[in-house]
Amino acid sequence: MKITYVDGYKIRQTLDPDFNIIGFGGFDPLRQNRRPYIPEKEIWFDRRFKSEKKFILLVEMAPKTKKRSSKKRFVDEERYLTNKRFIKKGEIPKFTLKTEKRNEVLIKHIHGSIVRQYIDPDFVFGGHGYVYSYIPKNEVWLDALMDPCDLPHVLCHELVEMRLMKDEKKSYITSHEYATIVEKENRRKYGGVYPGDDAFPRSWTHSFLIKYYEKQHNCLK
Repeated sequence: MKITYVDGYKIRQTLDPDFNIIGFGGFDPLRQNRRPYIPEKEIWFDRRFKSEKKFILLVEMAPKTKKRSSKKRFVDEERYLTNKRFIKKGEIPKFTLKTEKRNEVLIKHIHGSIVRQYIDPDFVFGGHGYVYSYIPKNEVWLDALMDPCDLPHVLCHELVEMRLMKDEKKSYITSHEYATIVEKENRRKYGGVYPGDDAFPRSWTHSFLIKYYEKQHNCLK
């Protein structure tokens, strides 16, 4: 498959806030990272994570299972098998770079590559303790390797999602959907524009967007 290195921030700001490190073209119900806007037999890879390409591709291209386990909260059999296959053994290196408080929530900026290699290969961008069992309940972890322009929007998403799961007892799926809506609105305040918005340029053809996403950005203000 062809690998195209893209500016992931631009994609999240104009097309799909759920695009993370890697996206695949074509249809495959067993792969969550399939995106209809990516050409068939093509992989889009956020260039900020290029140093992890080999490991991430190894994890993503591993055979998927159709089985599901009800034993782990928000963790299916696929994730269990992925962890068993790919996480490194031994002492986990220190991965916390800095911490801050947001009300009663502890925000940790972490070295995401270490988390992916030693704890959870599927960790991307951010997470909190109501989804990931290895994160303390009142903490949000943010990958310091993400584009700095993405950071406030990802933090917004995680805090909304955490509040809905903690205080309103909503499921992860429902909470994620609500948090994505809030995140998109937050991104619009910083120049974000999405298909269906009146401001979305009608001249942006599919071929133009592919070239556009390959070029690096300056933060939209």
